[in-house]
Amino acid sequence: MVGLSVPFQIEHRVRRADFSAPSANGAKPRWRWLVCRGMAVMDDAGMPVRLVGSVADITDRKHAEQELRRSEERYSLAAAASNDGLYDWDLVTDRVYYSPRWASLLGLVPGELTDHPREWLGRIHPADRRILTDALAGMAAADPDTDPDGEPAADAAFQVEYRMRNAAGATRWMACRGIAVLDDAGKPIRLVGSQADVTDRKTAEQRLRQSEERYALAAAGAADGLWDWHLDSGEVYYSPRWKAMLGFDDAEIAGTVDEWFQRVLPDDLDGLRTAINLHVAGERPHLQHEFRIRCKTGTELWMLVRGLAVRNDRGCAVRMAGSMTDITARKQAEQQILFNAVHDSMTGLPNRTLLLDRIGQALDRNRRAGARPFAVIIVDLDRFKAINDALGSSTGDRVLRVVAQRLDVNRRVGDTLARLSADEFAVLLDELDDAGDALEAAERMARAISRPVPQEEGRDIVMTASIGVALSQTGYERAEDMLRDASLAMYRAKSGGRARIDVFDANLRRQAMAAMRMEADLRAALEQGQLCLHYQPIVLLETGAIAGFEALMRWNHPDRGLVSPVEFIPLAEETGLIAPMGRWALGEAVRQLAAWQARFPRAVPLFMSVNVSTRQFRDDDLVGAVRDLLDSVPIPPSSLKLEVTESLLMKDPDECRMLMQSIRDMDVRISIDDFGTGYSSLAYLHKLPVDVLKIDRSFVRAVSMGESNAAIVQVIAGLATILRLDTVAEGVETADEAVYLRGILCKYAQGFHFARPALPEAVERLLAAEVCAALPAPA
Repeated sequence: MVGLSVPFQIEHRVRRADFSAPSANGAKPRWRWLVCRGMAVMDDAGMPVRLVGSVADITDRKHAEQELRRSEERYSLAAAASNDGLYDWDLVTDRVYYSPRWASLLGLVPGELTDHPREWLGRIHPADRRILTDALAGMAAADPDTDPDGEPAADAAFQVEYRMRNAAGATRWMACRGIAVLDDAGKPIRLVGSQADVTDRKTAEQRLRQSEERYALAAAGAADGLWDWHLDSGEVYYSPRWKAMLGFDDAEIAGTVDEWFQRVLPDDLDGLRTAINLHVAGERPHLQHEFRIRCKTGTELWMLVRGLAVRNDRGCAVRMAGSMTDITARKQAEQQILFNAVHDSMTGLPNRTLLLDRIGQALDRNRRAGARPFAVIIVDLDRFKAINDALGSSTGDRVLRVVAQRLDVNRRVGDTLARLSADEFAVLLDELDDAGDALEAAERMARAISRPVPQEEGRDIVMTASIGVALSQTGYERAEDMLRDASLAMYRAKSGGRARIDVFDANLRRQAMAAMRMEADLRAALEQGQLCLHYQPIVLLETGAIAGFEALMRWNHPDRGLVSPVEFIPLAEETGLIAPMGRWALGEAVRQLAAWQARFPRAVPLFMSVNVSTRQFRDDDLVGAVRDLLDSVPIPPSSLKLEVTESLLMKDPDECRMLMQSIRDMDVRISIDDFGTGYSSLAYLHKLPVDVLKIDRSFVRAVSMGESNAAIVQVIAGLATILRLDTVAEGVETADEAVYLRGILCKYAQGFHFARPALPEAVERLLAAEVCAALPAPA
């Protein structure tokens, strides 16, 4: 039985029979596309014996398909080249086609996306989602009749930018473009477009905005005026702040460079032009110059201009822009600093630095032939510290200003008046005829200072001054030397009784140099162990036995031998060396006392008197030093007696009483040295924790000389008895003096009559002799 096979369909090309004569335009193609459809007729054996079918010309269809492929290929290539992601949103089915590039922009692969609009809208930043939905709503409301040619209306296309979250969770900026496809009724049925990543552009725009904001804020914060000068046209832009700095409104300044330069002070204009030309010529990397300019009111202002040139391809400056800063306040501060550097802030007078400069100039003039001599005068107010202490520093400052005004009125024109220190002034007297002119000027100043200074409280302050004069005829090379010599003369006037005028001479310099050498030697003595203690016995007058000692400091100079304390103790007080020297002496004396107490034990232990200076008593930690010594050296505290002067107690009795009480609480005894020579008050004496009064040697000497002062010794002894204090008479040199003192119940005495101050070895021999004398004679 005949059978049929499965139908088939084949597309193929065939050559046209009339291809040999094609026309130039509109010629039919050489090949035609045919589609052949058919079936095979089979015999009983299943072999095809016949084909039945049809042939159709599909050339036009194939060409259309080819053009479609080319179009799609061009579209794909264009989309790939634009780096955009494509989408196609079917609004009828609410399904979206996302191209692979669209997915890759978000770090996704196509398989990770569905075709639902949520894949798109759900990734948009919540704050930006409305941007897209509003654009879509605008297209939906578009009027289809707005374009008679049938093209989509303007509202049917949109372009928006928004933020999206990518696969990594980061935020990316996207630019979305789209167009709506409308149906016959003008209703959107499809939305086609592209999406591009514009994060880099948005970031650049943000940075640009921030940079512009920073620039604007910096310019506003710096309060600078900005300018922009086109060098070829001469046109200049001045910012409103630039104009306001000079006091002008915006419309009052034209855009020319003359508006700037004509207001610059003539003395500064050339400098400004030179600075600009050097930068324009390329000789300086930037413009920076300070100059003065006159503002609208005529006031001079200091300005700092900065600028930078813009150059063309040939390196020529075509434009220059910069800023202008008002530095008037800074310039005024600098000038004030310079003034303060050479002037006294309180009186406004020149200070030491400026005075030395003026003296140096005078010395330079004096070296020329025919120059007239000059002088330097130093004026030091006597006892000015007492004014500050009694009336306060504000009153003291007012007095100093009054003195400065008086001295300024009395100086000649051309002379220099300076303030050197708190109460010290100096005057440079230039071009004198002789030394008499300098002395006359000094006397005039002394009279001006001595006039009473009225006070608000009604009491006047009367002052004197010690004045030193140094003359240029002495011959000086350095200003410092002349000022130093005037100071030396002033100090000699002060030490001579104050309210004096003294003129420097060569002998005064030698004395000063000797004092400087002695100070250096004394410092070396303290460091190198040249100081030593001599001990003078203090005897009990009733028995004549040694009861204790006074430690006296001596200086064993390597060249001069033993130096008297009269020479170096005042210098040590003045330089402050007395504090470490006194601390050393206290420790040395206590350790020596401990050794003698151990070697020569007695029922009443030997005691040691140690002098304490004013500076050591007030400035050094005397209480702590004594406490440390008593902790480290085994002596009865009552066997240590500290001697303080009567004048020290009267300076500040309340403070002294507190310090003395702290010492007395440790059971250490306190003696008042040279009692009767000062101005002690009996009202204070009974309040002070004092144990011993030491009678000065001048009163003891009066006993043997038969002077009236001898009665004072008896008064002091009687006063001590009443106050239950011990007495020690100093400087006893004769037996008659000793007998007299014993008769008035003076308990102790010391002096050459008993023993001279001696080294420890000699003292030990005296103590050993006493022990031998006290031993019973052998049977």
